[in-house]
Amino acid sequence: MPFPEKFPFPFSSVSQKITWGYLLVCLFSLAAVVYSLNALKEQTDFSRRLVRIDFQALTVAQEMVRNLLTQERLERQALVLKDISLVELYKNRLADYDQLQATLMQIPLENRPQILAAAQFQEMSLHMADLLVHQHWPEAALFSEKELFPLRSRHLRVIKNLQQQLQGNLDESLNALPQKSLHAYRTTLIILFLGLLLACVVAGRLLYKFNQSLRLLTEATRQLSKGNYDVIAPIHNRDEFGRLAREFSIMAQKLKELEQLHLDTSPLTYLPGNRSIEKEVQRRLDQGLTFANIYIDLDDFKAYNDRYGFHAGSKVLYHTGQIIQKAVSDLGNRDDLVGHIGGDDYVILTTPDRAEAIARRIIAEFDGTIADFYSDKDRQAGSFAARDRFGTKRAFSIMTISIACILSGNLRHPSSQAISRACAELKKHLKDLPGSNFLIDRRAGQ
Repeated sequence: MPFPEKFPFPFSSVSQKITWGYLLVCLFSLAAVVYSLNALKEQTDFSRRLVRIDFQALTVAQEMVRNLLTQERLERQALVLKDISLVELYKNRLADYDQLQATLMQIPLENRPQILAAAQFQEMSLHMADLLVHQHWPEAALFSEKELFPLRSRHLRVIKNLQQQLQGNLDESLNALPQKSLHAYRTTLIILFLGLLLACVVAGRLLYKFNQSLRLLTEATRQLSKGNYDVIAPIHNRDEFGRLAREFSIMAQKLKELEQLHLDTSPLTYLPGNRSIEKEVQRRLDQGLTFANIYIDLDDFKAYNDRYGFHAGSKVLYHTGQIIQKAVSDLGNRDDLVGHIGGDDYVILTTPDRAEAIARRIIAEFDGTIADFYSDKDRQAGSFAARDRFGTKRAFSIMTISIACILSGNLRHPSSQAISRACAELKKHLKDLPGSNFLIDRRAGQ
């Protein structure tokens, strides 16, 4: 299954998910704090307005009502008692009323009352005071009854209505204040609760995903340890766990290839075997690469093995493998392949331009060292007597090496089977020649 190498979507990595989980908690907590502060500010402004406007206006209205009633009382007392000394008190109340009325006009009320004929009322009140000062009692009594008293009564009704309105608004506001505080408190708790709830949901989902991913990876690791290299951790997350699952699958495939290579590797020379050789030959053929297939065979190895035993024969095979690897390492290409088909047969895959130099080096090294694996007697004699594969006793000389090289570009229809057949034919020809030999088949169109 494909896994993206990078994270194309936001908040997809583990660190991003954890970070945004914490940010959600902080965001809702900040929202709760901001809302609480805003609600507190609104209540503070509301209380300040009550004190500076409603309470003050109510106090002024109450004073105006008392002032008007006092004016009326002083006026009646002066008319009844014919006492001029009450006139000064009456005039003081008139001045106080003017000041109270001016103060009321300065208060920013939403529904300001219209006090009609304020100037006329002031003028008539002063005229009444003047009549009292000059002791025009009958005229003053008539003026009070016909003119001033009705106007004062209208003023008194307006101020009392304002007083009742202000008192009602104040009572309503004071009753609403606890409700607003309770609403702000509940809303703050709801915001905090939602933040914590969302954080718990996010954290729970993250923990579930993390636990599930770890469990799947653990199970995949357990299966891999049992040799099941086809295991795939079914993690589709676009985060580090998804990347780890992808890398885990790649690792499993690599281990599978290594296991197959190990099973195909010769336990004697540690060189790749038939399967790896065929796979590499097919790869080069599929890619249209021209290469040299060098087939190496030891002459009279079976007779040596029968005389000196399996252990000695294994040493010769290992030594030959080392000679071949060293020659390819020194003279070949980086991607050349050295393989051990089995027994005393080896294969080299290299480029045509390197084949002859490699073959000459192998023959030189082999011929220069192979005598060391014989006894002094056989080495001095240059041969030993043994029975061949047909049971006939004859003399076998010191082992030699035959190297056949087939160029894939010279084959009409190059294939693994065609190369093997051509190598077998060339090898048969080399076996009839004395000593160590190599032959490169340069014939085209085979």
